[in-house]
Amino acid sequence: MEKTRRQIAREKATIGVYQNLLVDSSLEDILTFLSEEKTLTKSEETMAFSRWLVETTLQNKESYQTLIEKHLKKGWKFERLSMMEKAILMIAACELLESDLPKTIVINEAVLNAKKFCDDDSYKFINGVLGQII
Repeated sequence: MEKTRRQIAREKATIGVYQNLLVDSSLEDILTFLSEEKTLTKSEETMAFSRWLVETTLQNKESYQTLIEKHLKKGWKFERLSMMEKAILMIAACELLESDLPKTIVINEAVLNAKKFCDDDSYKFINGVLGQII
């Protein structure tokens, strides 16, 4: 099944946040990356959604990390997670807290990104953490 524009916007925003976490890419660099994605540039609404996800996530990075860490297994710290797991969880936290999108859709999209970008069982972990946030 072909991805929706929102799925692509969410996926590219996740990659942008991942770049920030991994190599401290600036917001400007991430927005340049987004502007080079053909699917995003075809729709102003899709580009705006992706930009909003990146900007809002980076603005609230510390508070999202604190929230996510509260819902990890006892003894786990946010730093223990892979960079991609962190990015997926932070993008999803942004959507869960800052948008009116249905919570089930947000979690499902995070799970799909985890299946694409993370280890085989990471999607279960991400589903569990996000299920506790809502």
